[in-house]
Amino acid sequence: MITEKRFIPFRRVAVPVLGQVLPHHALSLARALNTEIIIYQLMPPSSGERITPHPKGYKIAATLRESLGVTNRVQVLSESTEWFDLRQRLENDSPDLLILEIPYHFQGLFTLPEVLASAPCNLALIRGPWPEHKGNILLPLRGGPHAELGLRMALGLHDFRTTALHLVGPNRSQIEGPFRGLARILPSFRELTYKTAAADQPAREILEEARQADLLIIGAAAWPTSETSGLGSTAETLLNQAPCAVIVIKSAQPLPATWSGPESERIGYKAISVLVDKWFAENTFHADEFANLKELVALKEKQNLTISLALPALNEEETVGQVISCVKSALMDQVPLLDEIILMDSNSTDRTREIATDLGIPVYIHQEVLPQYGARRGKGEALWKSLYVTKGDIIVWIDTDIVNIHPRFVYGILGPLLHFPQIQFVKGFYRRPIREGEKIQATGGGRVTELTARPLINMFYPELSGVIQPLSGEYGGRRRALEHLPFFSGYGVETGLLIDVFENFGLSAIAQVDLQERIHHNQPLEALSRMSFLILQAFIRKLEQRYHLPILEEVNKSMKFIRYEEGRYSLMVQEVVEQERPPMIEIPEYLERHPDGRS
Repeated sequence: MITEKRFIPFRRVAVPVLGQVLPHHALSLARALNTEIIIYQLMPPSSGERITPHPKGYKIAATLRESLGVTNRVQVLSESTEWFDLRQRLENDSPDLLILEIPYHFQGLFTLPEVLASAPCNLALIRGPWPEHKGNILLPLRGGPHAELGLRMALGLHDFRTTALHLVGPNRSQIEGPFRGLARILPSFRELTYKTAAADQPAREILEEARQADLLIIGAAAWPTSETSGLGSTAETLLNQAPCAVIVIKSAQPLPATWSGPESERIGYKAISVLVDKWFAENTFHADEFANLKELVALKEKQNLTISLALPALNEEETVGQVISCVKSALMDQVPLLDEIILMDSNSTDRTREIATDLGIPVYIHQEVLPQYGARRGKGEALWKSLYVTKGDIIVWIDTDIVNIHPRFVYGILGPLLHFPQIQFVKGFYRRPIREGEKIQATGGGRVTELTARPLINMFYPELSGVIQPLSGEYGGRRRALEHLPFFSGYGVETGLLIDVFENFGLSAIAQVDLQERIHHNQPLEALSRMSFLILQAFIRKLEQRYHLPILEEVNKSMKFIRYEEGRYSLMVQEVVEQERPPMIEIPEYLERHPDGRS
């Protein structure tokens, strides 16, 4: 059985230890974050106690390894309790987070102002008691510079339930600038409860809410304060008075110059990286995880599901037979994972259809399916019409030009859908060698992905920036989701489906799978230019729908291609228009063929 993946918020954390006495709450937090832990053992000069190296480690190392239950590194700062010495070691080791316990670390060891002023990494100050039984986290947020760190920590404590509390003034009707970025992404975290409350006195409201919490995570003051501790009045009040354990956090990221204007809005939007990092860690798989085909068949039968594989094709006689034979033998003849395989042909002029028919695969010409709605060119048209002719509850598409075909291209896509009911759509990714003459370079494929699709995604849909290959041709999903989505008819289909699944079902409904390597025939540069033009149109159409602005009506849909022949340049104008089909659920003929369709 596939184990659920977990988001690890920090690569490594550091905890100083004074002598042989352990800071139990700081170590409990470090252990709960499930990452590498560096222990700095500090020895006060007055103790007269020295630690000497031992072949199996220092005396405290065995105790800590036993109590933490994780691999950790123990380093000794012998005969030193100076913050300067510890800071130098932190700079060398570069942990992501320094955890200090109050009052343990500040009883003659360090001073809080010097730590707050010069910590070289993210900082967490914890005051116990650490909850014995995991419970509820209260995370007050305003969108300040520590918001990303607070989200990262709360979501990394997997056994807790988190409430994100946004406090606003009683007369404020609009979300303040720094919180706008957070307001956009917080609903995407299914692990969070998002709550807004009006309050004149934030500390009092947070204290009241903290009565229901087992752990409070709060940011320190964003800028230097006049308070003795330097934490800020709200954080200091909560640290002293909250009825539960408290963690005060301070980000190592540079602070903005002001708390207003565009700069302040960027503070909150940086927190989107937490969403992407978490999704990437928990929703990225490898095909080898799903290589147990009998287990996949058992899951399919337990859930009473049927699975269809649709193969779009246009003049693929060189590879289509190998693709069909490989997949059919492994996933239909040897084990009953697939219930049907169909070829969705785009009116090939070679032997593509004959080869598929000889192998016993039903063949459809997409221009002849649902002819009353017209016949458009393009891969997306073939995929849209394949919804009509297939029967499965899950539909997988793979391209038919794959030279190194392997069953993993199909079962890798199916694995997350069969194991995790919340996943609606799965994209494949892989290494894409590129052929130059007779040589094949290990990398270099996916030029449109890297030069067009991913920059646009990062700009307009940053939540999807963790998708490695948004344009890959190997993907699949649940019929109940796909039938409700529009399909672009051409090369924009992958872009449109990915964005629409995100907009309709959320980021957590998408997964991606490493299919290792895909070798296929690379397209010439002019064809890639045309593809990019269509993908740009698809992005603009989705932005129109999001912001309700007519943009494409004013955009040129013809493209001028440069020709060089017989020593001179010329222009060839060609109309390159991306059209969109409505959701299949809106087609009456589809509902007649699939009477269980949901409107």
